Amino acid sequence: MGNARDLINAHLFPVLGVIATATLVGIFLQLDAALSNGANRSQQARNHNLCVKQIMELPIEQKPNVLDRGDLAGAVRYCNGG
Repeated sequence: MGNARDLINAHLFPVLGVIATATLVGIFLQLDAALSNGANRSQQARNHNLCVKQIMELPIEQKPNVLDRGDLAGAVRYCNGG
């Protein structure tokens, strides 16, 4: 029985430790990628909101001709590229 315990201590625990470490590193890398993508989307939304605000603040004669109306929907469509 002592031989089996020595075998487990010598081989199984180090293997489990390597597996656990690799799993934690993998989870960390996935979380890091997800969080950085969220930051990129946040910056994109910030830029879009700034564009809409600037278009809405323009005087009517300076607004782009593609705007049918001077409303928010037209400004959003313009800032989306359409």
